[in-house]
Amino acid sequence: FAELFEEARTVLGLRPGDLVVDIGSNDGTLLTPFRNGGLRVQGIEPANVGNLARERGIPTLISFFGADAAAEVRSKNGPARIVTATNVFAHMDKIHDIIEALLSMMDKDGVFISESHYLLSLVETLQYDTIYHEHLRYYSLSSLEHLLRMHGLAVFRVKRIPTHGGSIRVYAARE
Repeated sequence: FAELFEEARTVLGLRPGDLVVDIGSNDGTLLTPFRNGGLRVQGIEPANVGNLARERGIPTLISFFGADAAAEVRSKNGPARIVTATNVFAHMDKIHDIIEALLSMMDKDGVFISESHYLLSLVETLQYDTIYHEHLRYYSLSSLEHLLRMHGLAVFRVKRIPTHGGSIRVYAARE
């Protein structure tokens, strides 16, 4: 996650005080380098592990992500420069509602950063054992681009990463 912070800082020209919101923030590990880099952070985590993030100084809303959580975060913090969803996007039901909710939190110049298992890596390395009920979908780059485009987001950066045997990190902003 430190590498993600450095990449985002460089690519996006982050400024002190920019807000970064992590959906499915777990214990706050992803947000820690952003906070240490002078950015404001906010986690959203449905499980009690979010309390550990709070103990570590990461503001965390203990809630499932959706329109209500997004409205609460924006009301308390203002619009987000970055919204992240790492290894949770493929797990979420009602994906169109999720995208609309994350858009409602984002600044007009905000960026959505997603990391998900990458279908091509799964096929290339025969990782069929990673297909299980928890993942509602597996993304190819074209399917993810199509989904995001349906909501007015354009992919502008893609990076294959080794997480989970082969994932894809995608940056998208409003068209």
